[in-house]
Amino acid sequence: MIHLKKITMTVFISATAIVFALLVFAPGVALSQAFEKTTVMVPMPDGVNLATDLYIPKSDKKVPVVLVRTTYNKDTMNVIQPFMAGKGVALAVQDTRGRYASEGVSSVFIDDSLDGYETVEWLAKQPWCNGRVGTAGISALGITQYVMHKKPSPHLVCQHVMAAPESLYDTIVYQGGAVRRALFYGWILGQKYPMQMMNLILSQVDYNPVWEMMDITPNFEEINIPIMHMSGWYDLYTRGNLNAFKAINERGGPNARGKQRLVVGPWTHEGFLALAGVAQGDLTYPGNSRYDLGKIIEWFQECLQGRDKGYMSGPAVRYYVMGDPETPGAPGNEWRSADAWPIPAENTVYYMSADGSLATSKPAGEGALAFKDDPWNPVPTLGSRAHGLQRHPVDLRPIEQRDDVLVFTTPPLEQPLEVTGPITAKIFFTTDVPDTDIVVRLSDVYPDGRSMLVTDGIARAQKREGTRSRKLLTPGESYEMDIEVWPTSLIFNAGHSLRVVISGTNFPRFDVNSHNGRYHNVKPGKFEKALETGLEEFVYTPDPADDAVVANTTIHMSAGKASYIALPIVK
Repeated sequence: MIHLKKITMTVFISATAIVFALLVFAPGVALSQAFEKTTVMVPMPDGVNLATDLYIPKSDKKVPVVLVRTTYNKDTMNVIQPFMAGKGVALAVQDTRGRYASEGVSSVFIDDSLDGYETVEWLAKQPWCNGRVGTAGISALGITQYVMHKKPSPHLVCQHVMAAPESLYDTIVYQGGAVRRALFYGWILGQKYPMQMMNLILSQVDYNPVWEMMDITPNFEEINIPIMHMSGWYDLYTRGNLNAFKAINERGGPNARGKQRLVVGPWTHEGFLALAGVAQGDLTYPGNSRYDLGKIIEWFQECLQGRDKGYMSGPAVRYYVMGDPETPGAPGNEWRSADAWPIPAENTVYYMSADGSLATSKPAGEGALAFKDDPWNPVPTLGSRAHGLQRHPVDLRPIEQRDDVLVFTTPPLEQPLEVTGPITAKIFFTTDVPDTDIVVRLSDVYPDGRSMLVTDGIARAQKREGTRSRKLLTPGESYEMDIEVWPTSLIFNAGHSLRVVISGTNFPRFDVNSHNGRYHNVKPGKFEKALETGLEEFVYTPDPADDAVVANTTIHMSAGKASYIALPIVK
């Protein structure tokens, strides 16, 4: 059995590994010769002090500084310093509020905008600093960077944000209106954040000022610095980095517009940058999928030190086009560049038919297929229990055999087909409950029959008119619902097929829907008991409400109600 410790360490491992590689090692420079290390308590206006390790180059010159604000214990980041030796950049590593050596009570990112602002201001005023501050980090350490734009410091010059969401509401907790159970419950509880914060977040089902404090989408036009956004096609937060890049690059302030940069690789969250090897889930990509770590320090050398490394003069986007990694000579598995995201593509509709086919021609006549959605027996999320691997390429055949799953497949392709960009599905449906979820998975069917997950999406019916409102269904009436399927870049090889898999659940990646119109089945003392008796079993065992029911859902596939998936085809 995989223990919860491993589950909650997934993001921590990624954060440590990436921060470890922030800057390229300068051989022969001893750490004690390169830095003066001090630990200080940086004061916040409310009297709370945040523990911060400073590594200041031994130099008479004032230098810029890279700030890393971590939820994972600054003492575990002590592997970074040798990689910064001789680079002319100081490093500040800080425990966020209420975490480890810092004072105060953690608020799960709510305080990080103000605390980040005060820390940057404090660093910029130090006698050894030239007033130029950059930030870096992955995952939670990326969230602490994005939210700094709720109150940006004038001394914040640039950022390097990896694998992080632009909105905790839309990308972490309520994706498509559904609840990301394994990530939200598993990480928050596993990290032992104050229980009152868990209760506060769960009580805020609707978007409100609490969520806005952890959402930079209302601030895109005000962001005014260059940011390197990095993500993976199988990452936990792919949409977040891509949405932030696109919006800020198009609508940001004068020093941000046209100066955002984006890198997307074939990476999972745990396998980010392919540092631990080129295997991602159940597929192994070529060696070129490993990211050149030297480019990370080059980013800071350009934006903090003014050394031209080709970022601002080069293409805005670098993305990895995946392909069949097992067939020699198969197209794809290469890096490409573009000036913007998404790249030009032809939005092509593939219709689902009642005979199980998937084709670009609309079905004729009437057609429909039905499935049951049983919250006590949900369709499982295949692959690792670790939430950082719940979108990795894994063979979906075990769930495709279930009678509560619908499968639609194209004939084998005669020619390779590239899909690169955002994906949407439109589903026409009828159900007998006031609320339900619909899950869409896209897979690449290999000639040997494997159905390898490419990407997925989900939508909760009561949020069908937008995630900022709720409207229950009238059982028995027909509805249509748009589902955001997260973007990808993949060349389906000749002889492969495209497949769409429809279900009502994807557990524990997403919580089950009790079909009663309510969101969380939360009772007093529930989480405290879970921490005492076994958090892993709590997170990975469905617990529908007492009044939960099985939903009977019909997907329509007629000429007038033609359900489909729209794919960005690159020719």
